[in-house]
Amino acid sequence: MQRPFVSTAAMLLLLHWALSGCADKAVRNAPAEWQVRTATIGEPRKPSSPEGRDSNLSLVEGDVRPAQHVETADPENLPRPTVDENQGPELDLINTIQIAFMSNPDLRSARERIRIADGLLASARAEFFPKLGFNETFNETNTPANVFMFLLNQARFSFNRNFNHPGFIDNFLTQGALNQNVYSGGLRRARQQAAEAQRDADTHALATVQNELVFRVAEAYYRLLQARELVEVRQEVVEQVRRHLQMVQVRFQANTAVKSDVLSVEVRLAEVQGERSTAQHQLELAWAVLENVLGARLPRLKLPREVPPAPWSERSEAVEAAVAEALQQRPEVAEMNSKRRAAEANIEAARAGKLPTVDLMGTYNVWTPNFVQGTNNFFAGLAVSMNLFDGGRTRSALQTAQARVAELAARQQRLMLDIELEVRRAYLQLADAQTRLRVANQAIKQAEESLRETEIRYRAQTTTLTRLIDAQVALSSLRVRRATAQADVEIARADLERAVGRVTHLFGK
Repeated sequence: MQRPFVSTAAMLLLLHWALSGCADKAVRNAPAEWQVRTATIGEPRKPSSPEGRDSNLSLVEGDVRPAQHVETADPENLPRPTVDENQGPELDLINTIQIAFMSNPDLRSARERIRIADGLLASARAEFFPKLGFNETFNETNTPANVFMFLLNQARFSFNRNFNHPGFIDNFLTQGALNQNVYSGGLRRARQQAAEAQRDADTHALATVQNELVFRVAEAYYRLLQARELVEVRQEVVEQVRRHLQMVQVRFQANTAVKSDVLSVEVRLAEVQGERSTAQHQLELAWAVLENVLGARLPRLKLPREVPPAPWSERSEAVEAAVAEALQQRPEVAEMNSKRRAAEANIEAARAGKLPTVDLMGTYNVWTPNFVQGTNNFFAGLAVSMNLFDGGRTRSALQTAQARVAELAARQQRLMLDIELEVRRAYLQLADAQTRLRVANQAIKQAEESLRETEIRYRAQTTTLTRLIDAQVALSSLRVRRATAQADVEIARADLERAVGRVTHLFGK
């Protein structure tokens, strides 16, 4: 008896329902570890002192834990840079950092690497779900063997046909196929874990780029302020030398100074004008460096008159506490931990090559010559395969994965040592810059008074022109040193924040 025929249209509807319904049900019923898991965002550690840090934090062996996921800034949610209209357009550090978070190409590249990791993770999770397919095939033949097979599958076989000369026959095959891996020796699970760990590593790599970017922006910003200050210092020096030239010219006309004094001051004026020109070029270069770091062109906004402190400038604690904090929350540490987990999962994936695999397969077929007559049937099977000999490929893959884990462990040890050195260096550089700034401020007051008295004495003809020039040179040098020290203090503070890994929490919200 011929089995009931299922039309092609009904077959298509059935497959569509199976594809959508089964997939939705599989996703709803999938184990929790199969579900798409977003990286847990760790809240910054709550301060335990009014200064915002725990002054009693100490580095204890075995107490250093890897940092949790840190929150990364979304460029769409960042507040746009604002300008205080009461003070006029002014470029400040926070707005500059926000521009960098939206425009810096290194940051965009790090975000795209996370998207790549998301795709690889989704691909690894997809291996747990079955593959469903649909095929429609048309054949026309007069080959006796094919005619015999098609007539048999269409349930139209008859011995009355001359199979030596069967004539032409049409055949439509509507087929739905299912393939499902039942067991792979842990390969699918290992690949999923490796993809998850790599995704975590890329997330922490983004935090690392943000941490480094904030420091680079702060450094370029304060170097820009330093360059502006040097231009002003050089301009003041030019004005001073011009006044001195007028004084010398007056004395020369009164026959109380010689021509060589006038020439000496004119030479000095040419020197300071050249230094002013160099400072102006350095200012333009500082703007270009800042724009390079930001990855965007900046309008020439007004710069602050004074060097503003950064939002982290009031933080201070013992160097050992800073080292311990850095080893806990530097994103590079968490990134390295995630890479090690990915490498360990790859070891399990390599071991799966020694184990058998089991696959379930099945097809549902509709055979018809004209979509009116025909029959349907199905095929189901279970396939077991095992690698008996592969020339050492599995063994070499396992050795490679194990060596990768050992290599990452050594790199992690080096990373810990480098982080500790970076914190100690930044801490000492900050102390040195603060000392130089304090000394320069004290010396400038003395140099200003010395220049004032020397000018008075020169007008009274009780000192030489050489002493006047020396006093002026000493004051200008101290002003340059103070401008450099002011920038160095804020840059050293930013470097310490970067070395500890705090700026990601500060600007990640």
